[in-house]
Amino acid sequence: MEQAFVQIPFGSRRISAVGATGSPGSAPRQEVCKACRVSAWWLPVALGSCGFGGYKSRVGRVPLKCLRALSTRDPVKRGEILPAQPVPEGIVAPPYVADPDQVRGWWNSRIERKTDRDVEAMKSAGQLAHAALDLAADLIRPGITTEQMDKEIHTFICDHGAYPSDLQYKGFPKSVMISINEVICHGIPDCRELEDGDLVNVDVTLYRHGFHADTARTWMCGQADAAGERLVAATREALDAAVAVCGPGAPLKAIGDAVADIAERESFGIVKTLVGHGIGEFFHGVPQIFHCRNSDNRKMQEGTTFTIEPVLTEGSPEWFTWEDGWTVATSDGGRAAQFEHTVLITAKGCEVLT
Repeated sequence: MEQAFVQIPFGSRRISAVGATGSPGSAPRQEVCKACRVSAWWLPVALGSCGFGGYKSRVGRVPLKCLRALSTRDPVKRGEILPAQPVPEGIVAPPYVADPDQVRGWWNSRIERKTDRDVEAMKSAGQLAHAALDLAADLIRPGITTEQMDKEIHTFICDHGAYPSDLQYKGFPKSVMISINEVICHGIPDCRELEDGDLVNVDVTLYRHGFHADTARTWMCGQADAAGERLVAATREALDAAVAVCGPGAPLKAIGDAVADIAERESFGIVKTLVGHGIGEFFHGVPQIFHCRNSDNRKMQEGTTFTIEPVLTEGSPEWFTWEDGWTVATSDGGRAAQFEHTVLITAKGCEVLT
């Protein structure tokens, strides 16, 4: 799905500085690495701000082992982008495909309660989106290209009578968003081959029976490293913790608190300006869901649906956009992981639809 980047509500609190201490230029000293949990030398490095040991520091301190990992892993480079896969006749596309102005409007600017019939349609879409990610998990291996993955997932979605929502949403050229290593989101599938040890985030949104469902997971490709596994596990835990606090009457800010508790414990950054969103007949709408500490005291309402999609980073949560206008990557090259669900607020709590 296309992520939204927004200002955090007034009154939100910043994550406290954590990790190594000492003045810039002081001799390095032995610490426990916050990223890989092993003893390492902390070095002052010119990253501006860093999340390995305390990203609030103006002069970042990165453990030597992690610095070596950054130096031995090449940044992700854009491969050749092939034309989009064709959509078979008879597949109903969302309105914005024929009319781009349909991306926004009154229909997604208000919190909408779903009818029982709406919920059944969203469950159907959510189950298919879940199955599409199961397929993605089976496809991930060294040597496969994200173009091949996009083709397989596109075919799977269409074969089940659904439309891949990303395709032509605001001009996005492919059916799935696949983001590798330091790419946070909006990765465009291309002819680059996956490599052993890559972090692979697959984000699937599909449109079925008039409703969208949106979900994402992150995997390690091939042989995993301990730091990458810890980042993926913590991000998955953050999503689970956020889902667990949802229910009618709960404040929306509880989601951000739940994610922040995990990120702070593990000394990972949170991409604070990346938010979840309302979803249904529209792709993106209200309410916005913040994944950091914030002051959004609006109450969750029974019958509403929205996404929760935290992104944690092993380095700085700051980001920049590639020249393609879509791909968003961390500013320091640190890896990112994301997990996402579409959820329904019920009378007794929360139901995961994906």
